[in-house]
Amino acid sequence: MTVTAALRLLVVVVVAAQVAAWGTASSRGLLRKAVASVGVAAGLGLGQHAAQAFGPVQIPLKIVSYKEVSPLCNGQKTTMPGQKAMEGLFPSCIEVEASVVNPSPDTLKDVSVYGFVKENLAGNSVLPNNPDFKSDAGQYAMIKSVPPGESKVTFQFVVAIQQDTNKGEALPPLEFMKSKAVSMPGGTKFAALSECEIDPRSCDEDGDEE
Repeated sequence: MTVTAALRLLVVVVVAAQVAAWGTASSRGLLRKAVASVGVAAGLGLGQHAAQAFGPVQIPLKIVSYKEVSPLCNGQKTTMPGQKAMEGLFPSCIEVEASVVNPSPDTLKDVSVYGFVKENLAGNSVLPNNPDFKSDAGQYAMIKSVPPGESKVTFQFVVAIQQDTNKGEALPPLEFMKSKAVSMPGGTKFAALSECEIDPRSCDEDGDEE
C-alpha cells in the first residue's frame, strides 16, 4: 500500500470516529460501509505489496548480445573453479546484455540468472558449475540491479572452453537456453562453486580441498 493510500485510509477512519460520536444513525451506517470498502481495497493493495516483498519475482529475460571481457570478471581476476574437473579447458569471462521486464514497482537487487549455456558447435556445456546439463537449478550469474518496467541490463560470468583466448584463439559461438531471472528477496547470493564442490575427488575425507 502506498503512503498516499495509507493517508487516505487514516482520514476516513478519523472522520468515521467523529461521525460515530455525534452523527445520525443513517449517516453512521453509510460511513461504515465506505470505511469497510476502503479497508478491503487497502488490504488487497498491502497483500500484493507483501507478496512482492517476500515471494520470488519472475523476471522475463531475453539475451541480446554477449562478448568476452577477460581478464577481469565482476571486478576480479577470471578464474575457473574446479581446475581438476575442468582440466584441459580455459576460463573466459563473458559479459551479456539482456532485455528484462521487472513486473514489480521496486528496483530489485541481486537478481539470479538461471539457464544453460553451451558451445554451439561442439554442443557441450560451458558452465563450470553445470558441465553436463543435469542441474535444474542452473544459476550461473547475478544481475546487480533491475529497475521497474522494461530495461536493458548486463551481467558477467565465467565459461570453461577449449580455446585459449589469451593466446588469440577465437571465442566459440555460444547458445543460451531456458534463460530466466528470478528475484529472491532475502535469499542466498550467488557464489561460484569451489573445486571441492564441483569435483569431490579433489577433496580429502573431511570435505576440505587438497
